[in-house]
Parts: sequence; structure tokens; C-alpha cells
Amino acid sequence: MVRAKLSELHSQGFESFFHSLMQLRYPDFVPVRTQGRLGDLSADGLTINNRKLYACYAPETYDASEIRRKFTKDLAGALEKRGDEFDTFVFVHNDLRGVGPVVSSELSKARTAHPSIAFEVFGAARFIQEMCRLEVPDAEDLLGQEFPAEETVSGVELRDLAPLLDELREKRAQARPPGAISPPPRNKLEYNGFSVDLRDELVQRMKYVPLVEAYYQQRNDPFERDEAAAAFHVEYQRISQEHEDPDEVFYQLQQYVLGNKAPSRKRYVDAQVILMYFFGECEIFKVPPKDWQPSDDYTEVAG
Repeated sequence: MVRAKLSELHSQGFESFFHSLMQLRYPDFVPVRTQGRLGDLSADGLTINNRKLYACYAPETYDASEIRRKFTKDLAGALEKRGDEFDTFVFVHNDLRGVGPVVSSELSKARTAHPSIAFEVFGAARFIQEMCRLEVPDAEDLLGQEFPAEETVSGVELRDLAPLLDELREKRAQARPPGAISPPPRNKLEYNGFSVDLRDELVQRMKYVPLVEAYYQQRNDPFERDEAAAAFHVEYQRISQEHEDPDEVFYQLQQYVLGNKAPSRKRYVDAQVILMYFFGECEIFKVPPKDWQPSDDYTEVAG
């Protein structure tokens, strides 16, 4: 439903939709609208607390040169007119296919030219993520239609992670990992309090984690991994507030990937591999202090 909505929104309509969503999600979000000769001072929105500046781009037709011109102009204008108001520049777009090579190239150049500024992309995956945090009546009002009364059988991220799941299904069958499993952050496994059964299962998944890294390395979009990582981090924070048991938190994250329909055994394992990748990257679950040591019993089991 979100993707269908985005496909019909362009220019001012898209910007208004973005403003409405962000105002519902973030109390500190300030929508910036064009005002006379002042214009919008090179910002379509600001979040005050985390100092993010948002620049929207949603043309009816794709034009690579126009995208490059718009991005360059917006960034230059933001730095000149609002340089003391933001630490992160967020490029908001409505392209359901993700950012194209022109945008990713410009973002990479900008990140190199301005190392003190963080850069993010806000596309369809992020719109879905933010929409799923709304109360149902607010989401329905924003989308202009009621949700169908049926059981959810697919995960929030399934559409965006489907290519990765498909590749893991193929590559994992071909993989011949070494006999010794590359050391996972074992102390992190114990520190987070997983049960012995789940802990042993997750250690076995670690040997396939390099396949996930290889997948992201070969993607054309350099921000795809960062968007997925941010989504998992936010979902982990939400789930961990609702559930205290670490095993249950992990199970809920699996459902986030796969949905609540019983998956095949291969899909189940692939989802765990993906989660262990982001576990190792410290996007999900607690990181133990540097001076924290695992117990002797755990060292024997893990070793």
C-alpha cells in the first residue's frame, strides 16, 4: 500500500505526504515550506534533536542530469544557508527501484568532500519502516484507505531482503566453509543472555556470514546495506522494549524478516544468517564492555 501511494506522488504532493508522515512520527520534525522570495532556504524539513536536514526529490519523469543538478544545488544551498543547523543530509526520493547510479555517485562524492557530514537516503524501504510505526488510524488516514482485515504473512523487510535471501539459498548450498568456524563475537552472545540451544545454533550460522558481506559488496547501491542496518537497529530497539527474553527478541527479528507464516527450513536458516551478520556488525543486541569476559564454562563450550 505504501509503495502504491509513493508511485502516484510527485513534486509538491510527495513533499506534503513526507511532511505529514514525519510530523506524526517525530515531535521535533519541522516541515519547511517555500515562503515568498526566501524560498525554503534549501531544506524541505529538519529534525531538531538529531540535527538532520531533509531534501525531497520526486519528479514525474527520471532525468539523470536534473537529479545531479538538484542534489548539488540543494547540498550547496544547505551548507551555505543552514550549515549550523544540521549534521546529517538526507536525500528523500520516491523511486521504488532505489537510488540510481547517479545519486549514489553524487552521495559518495559528497561524503568524501564533506567528511564532517553524514549522508542518508530515505526511500521506499524507509517510508514503509516509518509507516509501520504509526498507529493504525493515523496510517490509514495518511494512505487514504483502510487496511485489509487479514493475517500478516510476510515480513516488513521481505520485499527488500528477497534478493539477499534468494542469493543465500543458492550460495549457501555451494559454500564449502572451513572446518573451523570464523570466530563470532562469542562474548556478545553470552553477554546478551541467549539460551545455550539458541547460542549453539547461532554459532553455526556464523560460517555463512561472509556470504552476506559479499552480497552487499557487489551491489550497485552503496547505501543499501546502511538502510537495511538502520531498519534492523530501529526494529531491534522496538522489540527489545516489548520483550525481555533475548531468545524471544531474536525470534521476533526473524519474523520481521520472514513474516509469521511458517518458513521452509532453508529460509529459516538464511534469516538467521542475515541476523548474525548484523549481530556481528553491532546493529542489533547489546555490545559488552571492553573489559567484560565470558565465563569459564562458556569458554569451554564455545571453544
